[in-house]
Amino acid sequence: MPPTETRVAIVGAGAAGLSAGAALKHVGLEPVLFDKDEQVGGTWARRYDRLHLHTVRRFSGLAHYPIPRTYPGYVPKDMFAAYLQEYADHFGLDVRLGRRVSRVRPENGRWLIETDGGNWLANVVVIATGHYNEQKVPDWEGVETFSRRVVHSADYRSGDDFRGERVLVVGIGNSGAEIAADLAEQGASFVAISVRTPPPIIPRDLFGVVPVQLLGLAFTPVPAPRLLDRVGAGLRRLGTGDLRKYGLAKAEWGPFTARRPAVIDVGFLHELKGGRVHVRPNVGRFTENSVVFVDGREEDFDAVVAATGFSSKLAELLDVPGALSESGRPRFRSGQPTDFSGLYFVGFDETTRGVLYEANRDSRRLAPAIAEYLKWDA
Repeated sequence: MPPTETRVAIVGAGAAGLSAGAALKHVGLEPVLFDKDEQVGGTWARRYDRLHLHTVRRFSGLAHYPIPRTYPGYVPKDMFAAYLQEYADHFGLDVRLGRRVSRVRPENGRWLIETDGGNWLANVVVIATGHYNEQKVPDWEGVETFSRRVVHSADYRSGDDFRGERVLVVGIGNSGAEIAADLAEQGASFVAISVRTPPPIIPRDLFGVVPVQLLGLAFTPVPAPRLLDRVGAGLRRLGTGDLRKYGLAKAEWGPFTARRPAVIDVGFLHELKGGRVHVRPNVGRFTENSVVFVDGREEDFDAVVAATGFSSKLAELLDVPGALSESGRPRFRSGQPTDFSGLYFVGFDETTRGVLYEANRDSRRLAPAIAEYLKWDA
């Protein structure tokens, strides 16, 4: 059966894909979006109960349709999921849900998109699948013999499920830090967090007043990332105090130099300083009932939450040699043309301004570029 044809296909209908779709409709195009999920915003709806956006409402909306002012300043995850559905409905986006895309490759000057519901052929393909496609869990020595619960952060819902238990959280990104706080707040008997690489941690609202995202918006364009990281380190110390006395070593990277967001504190430091969260080093191995850390300490736990990140799986999706770096990330900036005619990325830039802010910005830049390309490709 021959593939179905369309001018523009978008792989991924999360926030970035939807924003790109709306921006493309704004310039007169009719993209088709594919997503493996069965509902728009489903990934957000399934996240842990405590989650809110870490960026302010005003700078978290998608292209051409801001988040309603009736929403709180920091939007709860279920409300954001509802906003995404409302967004898709508002623009009448053609979203093919429950369609898993297995491969994207060039075909006679166009792009073949292989899905479990049939193949499509497009002049332009926009990859908007993001960094968080598949759960990543380290191959820990002995974990298969561990008799207690091991859950990935993507499957964690509430600390209430672990009330009265000794829980180890592995990983101190945004999810790991917030889950550790949630466990402590919800009555886990003991909470520890395993830290391999200490990150920069900063309050969501600096000094309880200024949303830290505003600093990212103000300073990201400044072409002096090392200087900005030194300034940021000073602000963090003022905002959080010296965390070494609580077992957290000095951050080993800076958000402006690394071009990735710091860990946003929404309760973790309160629990850490109150002695309700305890820092541990990297995991060495598991036994039947315990975890042995790299410093030789061994402790029993009733459950382990692996906040160990995700894989983008882009290398499996894209059959385009040279499009990805050795680490599997796009070699090209989101929202900009690539070296491959008709191939674009959106939603892969993570900065101190916020991933949703960048998705909005990149979508608005992407749409006219694609419209111009299609004009000359006609």
